Formats: sequence, structure tokens, C-alpha cells
Amino acid sequence: MSEGEKVKGFNGHVYFTIDEIAHMLPGPARLMHEIGTRWWKVYYAAKEGNWPLAEYEIKETKELFEISMTTRPKYVQWMEPFMGESMKRVEDAIKAKNWKQFEEAYNQSIKDANDYHKAANKPLIHWKLPNTPPPDMEMKPQP
Repeated sequence: MSEGEKVKGFNGHVYFTIDEIAHMLPGPARLMHEIGTRWWKVYYAAKEGNWPLAEYEIKETKELFEISMTTRPKYVQWMEPFMGESMKRVEDAIKAKNWKQFEEAYNQSIKDANDYHKAANKPLIHWKLPNTPPPDMEMKPQP
């Protein structure tokens, strides 16, 4: 490779430079949709007593937050406290399999998330728990 030539990767169809690949990495605008969907599933899985599914969905949610903080570090100041405090309380309630504790922690997490949106100058983003379980997945424990 000559000096000045950019490293490229091939996806089976097209060669991409590292800069082009970096540009395609998802930021919070794309990731928050999936985070919201998984957070919705956390609630309804716990409500049905499907603690393993709730635990799985919270683990996946944390991984999405990690990606978001990597691609957009300016949001770390809000995402880290949310994960370390709000999500931790929900996770502790899931581990305890305690619905009352869970519901209290979950409701607080929604308030916290919306407060963080305001602090991040995104007050137009106000998340709320949908009134019904997600239609794409069974929330009840499976045999």
C-alpha cells in the first residue's frame, strides 16, 4: 500500500474506507429506538414473571448503551449515570424477582431517562411505557 492510500475493507460487494465505515456506525438516534423497544420488553417480561427474559433484555439494553457511548461520547455524562443508577435498580429488582421493587425502580428509570433527555437539550424526547406488551414476542415464561 502506498503512502496516502487509505485502508479499505470489503463486505462482499463494495470496498469501504475506515472513514466510510465509521460514518455508518449507529448513533443514539438509531440505537435509542432499539433501546426503547428492549426497555419496553423488560417491563412486560417482569410483569409476567418471566425474570430470565427481563434479565436478557436488560443485558441487551446495556450493550446498546455501550455502543452508543462509544460512537457518541458526548452523551456519556448522561448514559453512564442512567446505567449505573437507574438501570442498576431495575436489574437488582429483576435479580430479586420482586415485582413491587421492580415497578418502583422501572417507573423511576422512565423519569430519570426523560430528565436526562432534558439535560442533553433533547426535551422533545419524552419516553413512555406503551400500554400493551410488545406484539412480536411472548412475554410469559416458556416451558
